[in-house]
Amino acid sequence: MASVFKRHGKGPYLIAYFDQDGRRHEKSARTTDKATAGRIAAKLEADVALRREGIIDAKADRLAKERRRPLAEHIGEFVDCLTAKGTSSKQVKLIRTRVKNVCEKAKIEGIDDLTSHRVQTAIGELGESGASAQTGNHVLRAVKQLARWLVRDGRIASDPLAHLKIANVDGKQRYLRRAYLDEELDRLLQAAEKGPTRLALSGADRAIAYRIAVGTGFRAAEIKSLCPESFSLDANPPTITVEAGYSKRRHRDTQPIRKDLAETLRPWLAKKASGTAVLPLPDKTARMIHADLRMARSAWIREVADPKARRKRRADEFLAIADHSGAVCDFHSLRHTYISRLVATGASVKVCQDLARHSTPTLTIGRYAHTRLHDLTRALDNLPATAVSHENEAMEMRATGTYNERPNMDATMPTKPPQNPQHLGRFSRRLGAKRCDEKERSQDRSRTVQPSAIAAVSNVVRHGAIGNATVAQLAEQRFCKPQVVGSNPTGGCFRKCLC
Repeated sequence: MASVFKRHGKGPYLIAYFDQDGRRHEKSARTTDKATAGRIAAKLEADVALRREGIIDAKADRLAKERRRPLAEHIGEFVDCLTAKGTSSKQVKLIRTRVKNVCEKAKIEGIDDLTSHRVQTAIGELGESGASAQTGNHVLRAVKQLARWLVRDGRIASDPLAHLKIANVDGKQRYLRRAYLDEELDRLLQAAEKGPTRLALSGADRAIAYRIAVGTGFRAAEIKSLCPESFSLDANPPTITVEAGYSKRRHRDTQPIRKDLAETLRPWLAKKASGTAVLPLPDKTARMIHADLRMARSAWIREVADPKARRKRRADEFLAIADHSGAVCDFHSLRHTYISRLVATGASVKVCQDLARHSTPTLTIGRYAHTRLHDLTRALDNLPATAVSHENEAMEMRATGTYNERPNMDATMPTKPPQNPQHLGRFSRRLGAKRCDEKERSQDRSRTVQPSAIAAVSNVVRHGAIGNATVAQLAEQRFCKPQVVGSNPTGGCFRKCLC
């Protein structure tokens, strides 16, 4: 039974009641009239009974209640959930900013206003104001994450943004990165080691950070979280571990490293205090590495004394922050260099994906693996030769009867042997044609096959025009007296057998 009472005998009446699940609730009647508070209590008790019997859908009732709340309250609770889950404060702040910007631009005040049309329109306006397609994708991911959380927490029945797709940004990235050349990396490390302290980080520490990034593929935030306990330099193989709370994919990542890198890290790590971050990288790592790049490039240009050679080096893209295509070098380019080197070794796609710690091989090969022209040429050089001996090819074609070489016959013969067996008789009769200037020869010749005809027929057979059965028939043929059937341009006449 619901009860009506006043706390300390003051203020409006309070109603205490139990819901359909047996949980006790207290609610203000917002009135000082006891009879009115009693009627409100009776109504609450009746609604509980209807929900208990299934007449009122409790889930639909809760959804209606959540729809009446402003979206700002839902966003605040969503951010609290991300923080409790272990998401970094930087990521939480970024997601909250993106979601609030979209809601303000699209004028979304409640859950019912969170529609795909409004969100897509707001992201389109971001693009018109100068934001890149990749930025639009980041904003859309944040809003879709909010919508999925609302569904999982039972605040909306279905995801209104489920059908919105991430835009394809291939060829549309405004911020492209390139991998460092081996010589560029060597000069960058030398410049960092000799350089002054930048952004509260010494030159030696910066060089170590660059070596770790290019030797493990760790991101700046992951390197920033490393402490002496993260390094296992005496293991086989030596490894560096990033805890799940700092890894981008939220897994405890243990990355193997080369032994020469482990030997380089050993004396440097011995000077670091236990339990503290060994590389407190600044937030603006690009500013730090760009300063070292400019110093390395200046030293490279000053190596030559000839003014013409110096002008040529200044025009070169070696150690340049950005190349002619707009691709830049920054701290994250060290990760691109690491993955590009893995792919260049010929390792399998699965191995490269696991070492890069990517969810799909498409991201590893398509986005991070940078190939250069000499890499492509080296791959072509490894292909087997395709040259085939023409003599062997001709022998194979003769064996199958498909060789179409012109036979070595008399000039009066056709240039190509007949391919149709029914024309073979006509072709064989032409073998016996005679010129008129041979009248001195006997007109009553024997009906035996002439040697020249046999040679011609054999030549035809050799080139695959007829089979052995037809050869036997030709051997039995006899030529009779020829008759004149035509003349040639030189005035001679041709005769052929009329049998």
